[in-house]
Amino acid sequence: VASSNTFPNALASIGVHLDDVGDIVVLDSSTVYFVVDPGVAKRCLRLLSKELVGTGINLSACEPNEFMPDGGVVQEMKLSRILERQMERKKFEQGFVQFS
Repeated sequence: VASSNTFPNALASIGVHLDDVGDIVVLDSSTVYFVVDPGVAKRCLRLLSKELVGTGINLSACEPNEFMPDGGVVQEMKLSRILERQMERKKFEQGFVQFS
């Protein structure tokens, strides 16, 4: 789990922009902590398990007084090239091209 780039791609696929995501910390093979903007937390809770079909994940929000434990591996926040191209193509088709 820690070596794959699954989580950033899954988040982008459900419409969560990576600017709204903080750290993704993989504690062990069954525990992953996501730090996300409160505005997208509900979307993550509803859609992320559907995006990661077959993984058997359970999602829950941390309580306000709960903290991530020390340790774990911070996952790199980089989209796959294929997904980056698809998103760029979609922006172009919608007319959201930025010229610099």
